[in-house]
Amino acid sequence: MIVVLVFVISIFVGLIWFTTKMDNNIESIFTPTGKLTTVSGGIIHWQKQGNGPALILIHGLLGNSNNFNALAKTLADRYTVYSIDRPGSGFSTRYKGTSASFEQQSKMILEWMHKENIVSASVAGHSMGGGIALRMAIDAPEKITSVSLLCPLTTPLQSGAGPLSVLYIPNEFVRKSVSKTISSPLRARFGRKQSAQIFHPEAVPPSFSVDGGGILALHSRSFYEGSRDTVSAQGSLFRQQSRYSEIACPVGILYGENDVILKPADHINTITKAIPSAKSNIIPNAGHMIPVTQVQACADFICAIDARNIA
Repeated sequence: MIVVLVFVISIFVGLIWFTTKMDNNIESIFTPTGKLTTVSGGIIHWQKQGNGPALILIHGLLGNSNNFNALAKTLADRYTVYSIDRPGSGFSTRYKGTSASFEQQSKMILEWMHKENIVSASVAGHSMGGGIALRMAIDAPEKITSVSLLCPLTTPLQSGAGPLSVLYIPNEFVRKSVSKTISSPLRARFGRKQSAQIFHPEAVPPSFSVDGGGILALHSRSFYEGSRDTVSAQGSLFRQQSRYSEIACPVGILYGENDVILKPADHINTITKAIPSAKSNIIPNAGHMIPVTQVQACADFICAIDARNIA
C-alpha cells in the first residue's frame, strides 16, 4: 500500500514539475509587447497600430492578441487597430474572484476603452470573441459603431466544440488540479493534432506557433482560464441572445464553410433572425481560424460592414 502511495505521489509531483517547466519555457519565448491597463477586476494587455477610426479586435477561446498580427497589419492602413488580450487570456489578467461571464468581460473592455480615451470603435470578434463583441454592442450602443463577427459563438451550444470540449470542467477544484497536472503533458503530446482539428480543412501556418501566439495556448493558465470561459459561456449566451434585437449598429457574420468547431448555420441564423439587417457570408473551403488563414477576406468583410455605418 505504501509503495502504491509513493508511486502515485511521484507521478503527481512529476506532472507538476513538467507543467512548471513547460510554463517557464513558454514564458521565456513570449513577453508582453503591448501596454498594460488596469481595470476593475484585472489588467488588459493591448497592442496598437495604424491610423484612422478605432477598430478593436477580440480573439477567441485559448487565443491571444497575436492571433491577429497579420489581420491587424492589413487593416492598419485604414484604422487605428487595437488588438487586445481578453481578460484572463494572453498577458491580460483576471483577478481572483472576477467572473468570466461575457457581461464582466464586456465591462472590463469598455472600462479599458474609457481609460484609453477611445470614445467609439468598430469591433471585430472571432469565435468566443464574437459573443463578447455582441455583448459590448448591447451594453454600450453609444460606443460601438459596428460589429463584425468572424466564425462567432452567438448561441448556446447544443453539442461540444470539437477538441475544445475538454475545457468544460465546472468544478473549480478539478479545473485547477487538471491545469496544474495533466493538461500540459496531454497538450504537449496532442497539441499538433488539436491545432490541425481547429484549423481543418486548412493547414496550420508554420509561423502560427510563435508569430501567431499559438504556443501561449499551451500554458497552464491558458487552460485554467479557458475552462472558466467555457463554463461561463453557456449562461452568458442564454442571457444575451434574447437582446440581440436591441443592437442597432451594422452587424456582419463571416464563416468558414467547413468550420468543425462551431456550426455556421446555427450561429448565423441566430443573428439574422434577431437582426434582419445583419449581413452574412461564407468563405468556401475555409475552417474556423479565418482571421489567420483568410486574412484579406476578413479585412475586406470588416471594412464592408463598417462602411454601412458611414453610409
